[in-house]
Amino acid sequence: MPAPRDIAGRRYALALIAIARDDRDFDAWSDAIEALAGLTSERAFVQALQADGMTDDRFQSIVRRVLPGVGQKQLNFFRLLRQKNRLGLGASIASFFRELLDEERGIVRAEVTSATALDGGQRQRLLDKLARDTGKQVALEARVDPALLGGLIVRIGDRMVDGSTRNRLRSLRTQLERAAL
Repeated sequence: MPAPRDIAGRRYALALIAIARDDRDFDAWSDAIEALAGLTSERAFVQALQADGMTDDRFQSIVRRVLPGVGQKQLNFFRLLRQKNRLGLGASIASFFRELLDEERGIVRAEVTSATALDGGQRQRLLDKLARDTGKQVALEARVDPALLGGLIVRIGDRMVDGSTRNRLRSLRTQLERAAL
């Protein structure tokens, strides 16, 4: 299930990408954001971390256990979110940060749904075609939906190409119905 997205999460993510770019350390920030997503994945976790009885030292200790070797800037970011009662934005920040990091690295994510699992050769041909079409490196997320009967549905961002057999049959039916009128 996609992470809930909040405009405030985007603002934090934009600031973090700028910091990561300035620090030339996208990996450390990416690790920190993934740890943040884990720490805030459940409402109960957020409530416990924001609770009045949670001291700053205890909070830092928890973050260090989840992310050993956390940098001071990343730790300060976690502390800032806690102080501002914004830990609940963790999933949103992580979602936007991943998207911005992909953009920074020239990567697009493609969701492909097929009637059967793609074999290695099919997957590679599809990756090559999508990379040529987009001019970017492609990260492919493949799913299987037997209801498609055949073909593929490819979604990249807000673009979708429905080449499924089910869609083709639906189009053919519509054309035949129009021709009969």
